[in-house]
Amino acid sequence: MLSSVATSRSNSTRVRCAALLSVASSFVLLLTVAQLRELARLHRRPSSPSSRDERDDGPGSWEGRGNSSSSTSTSSVVAGPARGLATVPEEEEGDAHARRRRHHYMELSMSKSDARCLGIVEPEYVSSTLDFWPIGTEAWGNASVINADLRDPSLRAALGGLRPSFLRVGGSQADEIVYRMGDDDDDDDDEGDVANECRRRPQKCLTGKRWDDVMDFARDAGARVVLTIAYVRRTRVDGDDGGGGDNDARDWDPTNARELLERTRSNADHARAGTVYGFELGNELRHKGKIKNVTRIVEAYRELGRMVDEIWGRPNVTGGGGGGDRPPRPKILGPASTGGGETSFLVSEIGPYIDVATYHKYHGGGKDPDMHAYARSTSFYNHPAKLSGPGEAVERYVGRRASEDNVDDGERAASRLWVGEGAMAYNSGLPGVSDSFRGSLWFANLLGAMAKTKPLPHGVYCRQSLLGGHYELVSHESMVPNPDYWVAYLWKNLVGLKAVGPIISPGRKDSVELSSRITFGCCERPGKDTVLIHSFCAKSDDDGDVVFVVINISESRGINLNITMGGNRTVYRLQPNAGEGMRSQRVLLNGRPMSIGSDASLPAVHELGVTLARSDLTHVPPISIAFVVVHGANVEECLPSAR
Repeated sequence: MLSSVATSRSNSTRVRCAALLSVASSFVLLLTVAQLRELARLHRRPSSPSSRDERDDGPGSWEGRGNSSSSTSTSSVVAGPARGLATVPEEEEGDAHARRRRHHYMELSMSKSDARCLGIVEPEYVSSTLDFWPIGTEAWGNASVINADLRDPSLRAALGGLRPSFLRVGGSQADEIVYRMGDDDDDDDDEGDVANECRRRPQKCLTGKRWDDVMDFARDAGARVVLTIAYVRRTRVDGDDGGGGDNDARDWDPTNARELLERTRSNADHARAGTVYGFELGNELRHKGKIKNVTRIVEAYRELGRMVDEIWGRPNVTGGGGGGDRPPRPKILGPASTGGGETSFLVSEIGPYIDVATYHKYHGGGKDPDMHAYARSTSFYNHPAKLSGPGEAVERYVGRRASEDNVDDGERAASRLWVGEGAMAYNSGLPGVSDSFRGSLWFANLLGAMAKTKPLPHGVYCRQSLLGGHYELVSHESMVPNPDYWVAYLWKNLVGLKAVGPIISPGRKDSVELSSRITFGCCERPGKDTVLIHSFCAKSDDDGDVVFVVINISESRGINLNITMGGNRTVYRLQPNAGEGMRSQRVLLNGRPMSIGSDASLPAVHELGVTLARSDLTHVPPISIAFVVVHGANVEECLPSAR
């Protein structure tokens, strides 16, 4: 049985979050009648995101503001709803214009010795996918595994910017792909079922040459491939007219899959490098009753494992992939299900034959008419708290397997949990949302949450998709990165592998309890809080450095953070392009446009940070994501000795 990756399994405690104390009455006594009228007028005023006097300063205008305690309000109210909860600081009582522009104020800290690990992720935590989706659809164009330009310098640079990562190659159409792995891929005289299918449906044919191209693309960009092998195509019996048929008519035929495996192993360079990390079998097999016979699925996974063992050699007792000069053995992943009860059920059945448990997670439908409104609601950001079910299923299974004495040495037990495919919305995403900065606020919060799910953190999140759909990280039309790419890029450069907490906020009595949950800041007033915070060991943690990921989803109020720990801090603020708001597809980092250069170079992130002294306040504008690296924090969980 392969050894498991270290995970944090601290007990979670359900608490009822306290409501914010009302402070309005104490201020009414201090206000004059004229001031009350002015406040009433401001309350009636519509909060248009485009109104400059109703919102905070735009991108690039934060320099020098809110960076000293002398210029900041003394209010003790912390991050809450964007409007109507902030107190009126004494020095602003007679200044209506200042009241319109006031910021929230919040103190943050963390105990050096009492902070604990809330979850550990893998170095490839932020990963991506390529899809076999049909050629020619508007949202995909030339984005399929079959026809994407894998030699495009910008695309190669984009994937390389996420190294190390996994590139999951699959999707709904993966179950329909045939593999033509011979040396004469383009021989028109070749006969046989596979050759005939490839001539009839070239968009669903993976040739040996194209498979080599995919492996080259991944290896050159520091990624390893997880390939979804076709299941349904090899269990279906077509109807008499060549269409329809029964998806579940026979046992899985592994013949074509074996040809793929043998071709993969015969590529000596990629075999030695371990370019192919592993294989899945089928995509969402139980979704909408596509496959009902679970016994066949289990036996097919078992057969896939046998073939991999035969071609690469069985794993050794410590879970390694090979021995001596033998190349590393690819892992078996699955069930690639749609989550929830299906994941729990399938893991319990195929668990002995997989190394990593994978499932797919979307948070809405791209064709849902209510999705636009839902994505604008602050309650949408609470959704990640619901992601622990598959982890519970895996932990139950691993615990049961560990207690059994009759485990065959050749059997594996999944003890790692991935989202093998995930995005904001299925059905190719939601134009103007999942490909805009609004989606980036959600994505940053999700990455923070996935690392802390109980009882098992998600070690890897494969974002659907690198290319294709309205959720793509890189535009398949222009090869220009969308906003979510830059969230992933900064995460890779700045955030370490260990989530730590609790975050302590003296003005917030329940901060210790809240920050040990999925998202600090999301639960005091469910669906209302507009500042969400996650804390991790920084990627460069020699001095126990910590990074706070601060997501301000308010369109009108900034926040001033007083971080009372460590020494200097370096701040990286992502904002939409000036004047474009939530729908922007262009991103600024500390006021500078983010883009891939004409020479396919990526921005040097560490040269773009802004250094602040400990005594300075850290300003986080509306509609922004700030990565705040606190140097010299000396948090014990983040010191080299705790790795």
